[in-house]
Amino acid sequence: MTNEKNFSAEPILLGVLHGAYGLKGWVRVQPFQDTQALLSSENWLICDREGGVRPIRMEKAKVHGAGLIAKLEGIETPEQAAELRGAVGMYRKDFPQIEEGEFYWVDLIGCEAVNKAGETIGVVKGLIDNGVHDILDVQKPDGSSVLIPFVDSYFVEADLENRKIVLDWDPTWS
Repeated sequence: MTNEKNFSAEPILLGVLHGAYGLKGWVRVQPFQDTQALLSSENWLICDREGGVRPIRMEKAKVHGAGLIAKLEGIETPEQAAELRGAVGMYRKDFPQIEEGEFYWVDLIGCEAVNKAGETIGVVKGLIDNGVHDILDVQKPDGSSVLIPFVDSYFVEADLENRKIVLDWDPTWS
């Protein structure tokens, strides 16, 4: 039930380019989730719809409203910035270090979710941010989904090396 895929060699999409900002080649970026990874690394990727990936160095970035604005190396005019299309991503190796007990969503997706008794709940297929806390979207063996709050009262441990999350959850709960 575990996902054996190695994400370290694949781009992880973190946001979408939304055109030019200002007159000096800055671009608008709408992040999919937390902006920390994008703000902390200069090693960005531009991923186009055809599957092309182009590395680009982020020179400066800052939060602007609900998104980011960024100055990318080699992009000097609003026309050049407006031509950029696609998603912004990074390789997992370029993500900033996080504190113990914190997790990047990409590391949890594909993990087998089991309860403390070792019973299978399902596989984490995604996460949802409801504004208060994260929620695990777990696909059960029968193909249905169960949403499990990713909070201390249900979370026991994560063994990312073995792609397993242990939860205090009864598999019969829907």
